[in-house]
Amino acid sequence: MKMVSYWKEPREIYEDNGLVLIIGIYDHKNQGKDEFKALGVHWKDYPQSNNTLCPCVIPEETRNAILSGLLHQAVVNQDLDKIQSITEAIRYFR
Repeated sequence: MKMVSYWKEPREIYEDNGLVLIIGIYDHKNQGKDEFKALGVHWKDYPQSNNTLCPCVIPEETRNAILSGLLHQAVVNQDLDKIQSITEAIRYFR
């Protein structure tokens, strides 16, 4: 599915039973002046508008808590692929 153009260079970093987390540059309404690195969330093809996927932006403190919790879970489960992906996402925001 096509993704809204507000997200630049989106990359999927985590998927769990339809819940998908992405990282990328978010440029609200393509204004070009307030771009920032963001964590986004969507569920398969929701939310969308006009057949275009519109991931929600996660606020910074919540983003950090989510990534920290997911990294902890991946370590406990010894899931090396998720450890690598989540670690890369954490680095992305530094």
